[in-house]
Amino acid sequence: MRQNEGKLQMGRSLGLLGLSLAAALAGCNGHPVDRLDNVVTAVNRQENRLPAKTKLDFLFVVDNSGSMCQEQRNLTANFRAFSEFLFQELGAAADYRIAVTSTDMQTAGQKGAFLNTPAEPVASLNCKDENDQPLIPDTADCPANLPLIIQSDQVDTQADLEKAFRCLATLGTGGDGFEKGLEAMRLALSCHGPNRGLFSQCCNEDGTYNPACVIPPETPEPVFLRPDAVLVVIFITDENDCSDPATNPTDSRRVICKYGSGDGDGDGVPDGYRDGELCGGRSPAECFRAECGDLDAEACRVERCIISRAANSNCEWFRGNLTPVEDYYRFLTGLKAQPLESIVVAAVVGLRAFTDQGNEVTYNPGTPENPGCNPDDPAFNPALKDTEACCPNGACRGEIQTSCESANGEAFSGRRYLQLTELFAEDGNGIGCPAGADPNDPTECVHICVNDFAGPLGRIKEQVSKLIGTYCLDKPPACMVPAAGDVPAHACATAEELANLGNYSVRVRMECQLSIEQGGKCEEIIPPRVLPADQWSLELGQSGCAGGAVVRLNNPPPAGADVFVEFLVALDGQSNAGGTDAGVPPAEAPPTDAPAGP
Repeated sequence: MRQNEGKLQMGRSLGLLGLSLAAALAGCNGHPVDRLDNVVTAVNRQENRLPAKTKLDFLFVVDNSGSMCQEQRNLTANFRAFSEFLFQELGAAADYRIAVTSTDMQTAGQKGAFLNTPAEPVASLNCKDENDQPLIPDTADCPANLPLIIQSDQVDTQADLEKAFRCLATLGTGGDGFEKGLEAMRLALSCHGPNRGLFSQCCNEDGTYNPACVIPPETPEPVFLRPDAVLVVIFITDENDCSDPATNPTDSRRVICKYGSGDGDGDGVPDGYRDGELCGGRSPAECFRAECGDLDAEACRVERCIISRAANSNCEWFRGNLTPVEDYYRFLTGLKAQPLESIVVAAVVGLRAFTDQGNEVTYNPGTPENPGCNPDDPAFNPALKDTEACCPNGACRGEIQTSCESANGEAFSGRRYLQLTELFAEDGNGIGCPAGADPNDPTECVHICVNDFAGPLGRIKEQVSKLIGTYCLDKPPACMVPAAGDVPAHACATAEELANLGNYSVRVRMECQLSIEQGGKCEEIIPPRVLPADQWSLELGQSGCAGGAVVRLNNPPPAGADVFVEFLVALDGQSNAGGTDAGVPPAEAPPTDAPAGP
C-alpha cells in the first residue's frame, strides 16, 4: 500500500517515512483520517519508535575556581529536582548518563576531561560559610572508586544517585581563575578530546563526530554522547567565559590560530592560509591580510589568538580575541542529526548588567575620569556603578565589577554563556536569562545569584521533559483552508491563512503492541489510540526542523511506544510552515565586540 518508502533517521529514534494518497492510508491502517480523507494531496506519515528507555546524556560543566565552594554545595544540595525527575517521573523508562567536567583548561588532567576525583573534605582558604567559618566539602563519604560516568543501570536508589552526583560535582576550588567553560565543553565532547574512548564508535576518521552513526546490534553503544540520546549541557559558573583560540587551536576557525605562523616556503604568507574552507575561496594572501591586516604573522597570532592574563580584567578588556560563541553553537548542533529534538543548553551564571538607559555594560582598559566611578578611589559612589554617568553607552573603564549577589556570594556577568543559550532559545532549548526577563521569576530567568538552585534545576528539568515528546516534521506540512459555504477548499495564500493552525491537518497516534514480558519494549500494552488535540501542539516557523514545524506532546510518551504523526505535504514541496534553514550562524566574521580604546 505504500509508495516511495524510505527511512528517516530521527534525533533519538528511527522514523519510517511513507507516502500515499489519503484514502489509501485510511484503508491500510484501519483508522479513519477524518479531514485528511477528503483532500487530494499526498500524506506524510512519520512513525517514531522510541527506544525501550528514554535516553538522556547530562554534561555538567562546573566552575572550580576559588569562589565556587558555596555554589558547588548549592548545586549538589538541590540536585533532588533532577533525581526526582529521573526516579519518580520517568522511573524505569529513564536511561540516563551523567558526566562532570570543570572550567579549568590550564591544569593538567582537567582540560575537558570527565572528572571523578572529589575535593578533599578539609578546610580550604577560599571556602567560608555565612559566619566566616570553614566550609568543608561534603565528600567524606565519597568512595575511592567513584565511576567516571553515572549510569542509570548502576544506580539502585534515588539516594544513591544524589550521593554519586554530590561526589562528582564537588570539585573544590583549586581550578584556574580564567574560566573557559565553553572550550571545556567542546573538548569534552570532541573526538580528539580526552574522553574520545567513551564514544569512539561514532568518530569519523577525520576526527569529527558522526551524529547519524548506527551502532550494530552486536557492538556496545557509546558510554556517553550516544547518538540517539537527548544531550543536556549545563554550565554552572560565577564568571564569564574566557575561551580563546590558543586553548584549543585544533578546533579554531581562525587560520592563524589553528595552524600558527609557520611559513615553510618563505613567501611571506603562513602555510595555513592554504586552507580553502576557512579562507572561503580567497587566495592565501587575501585570507592572511583579511585576518591579520598589517600585522606580521607572529604578532597576528598573539593578538588574535591569545588572551593576556597580565594585561586584562577577567578576559573582559580584550574580549574580541575570544573564540566566537557561534563556533560552540555550530559544534553542539553538529553532534545531533535533529538538534531541535535532541539538545538542551542551560547556563546558571551571573546576570547581565545594564545601565539606567538599558545599554549592556562592558568593561574596557583605562581609568574612569570621574573618581565617583572608580572603585579604587575614596570618592567612589556605589550608586553610580553601571550607570550612563560612569559607563556612556554601557562602556565602562577599569576593573570588571560584579553584576549580582546572593547568600552564596557574588557573580560577574556570564554574557558569553547566555549568548549560547540565546542561540538555542530560538528553538526553545536554551535556558538562561534573556534581556528584559524578571530575575526573580525562574520561569523567565535562570541565574546563579539565588539562595538555592532548586528553581534553576527545576526549570531545566521541565525543558528536558518537554523535549522528550518533541518531533520534527521532516517535510513542510501543507496549509489547506477547508471549504466553507460556497468557497471551496484551497491552498493557503494569505499570511493570516498560513498562520492559522487549524489549516494544517495533523493527527498524532500512539500504540504499543507488545510488553516486555511478551518480547516487546513497553512497560505495558497501549491499545492504538488517537491523541486528543489538547494533548499535543503544532508549532510553525521552526528553523531547526527540515519541515519548518514541530509536534510537541504535552507529556513524555511511555518508553517503547510507537508514535505516529500524520500530516499533509504539499505536492510541490514548498514550505508553508516556515523556513527550512538549519539555523546555523554564518561563518566567522571579524570580531565586532572589540573594546574601546584606552
